[in-house]
Amino acid sequence: MSEFKIDGAKIRKMSEEFKVGEDLILLLHKAYCRFSPSIQGRFLAHIMRGMESYIRTLTKNDRFIIICEPYKAGEFSQGQKQAISCYYPSRTTIRSNDKRNSSFIINYNSNLPEKELRDYIAHEIGHIFLAIMKKSRAGDWNSAGVPDTEPLSSIFGIFTMSEKNDFYANYDVSARNHASWQEMFDSFLKIHQGL
Repeated sequence: MSEFKIDGAKIRKMSEEFKVGEDLILLLHKAYCRFSPSIQGRFLAHIMRGMESYIRTLTKNDRFIIICEPYKAGEFSQGQKQAISCYYPSRTTIRSNDKRNSSFIINYNSNLPEKELRDYIAHEIGHIFLAIMKKSRAGDWNSAGVPDTEPLSSIFGIFTMSEKNDFYANYDVSARNHASWQEMFDSFLKIHQGL
């Protein structure tokens, strides 16, 4: 069994450290597992494309896109978040004059080491996953009782990167992999705490 496999002990640790009920983490894990078969054995960039497809189906908007790009020159300064994201719903003109298009834009500090950058991007993807799940009331989600996307976006990131860490281990790419599940967990806790 892999060190990165999500199990009861890891769920309990996430519950304690992120101060979220185990039942809510299990609900998120169930929703993640419905999405994850489409992205198994794929790189993180493919996850974004898979997420686009998944959200297009949920929202019935075939023009939804995710854009991931570094901060523009001068936009990033000390003390600012390493990565931010924003959802632009339909009828907002962004990147084109097509008002049926909706997009989710992730901006990030391009100076981050690759491993950290990937964790930040996974965290930001968690925000859109949770927002769309809540809005569409997909699966067991409903608007009552589900908190805002923090800290669940970090927990979503843990699910994603646990799966990706195993995948990248097959490619022996140490710049992308965490040495242990604890190291990865600490990275997402740091992201959540804004450190």
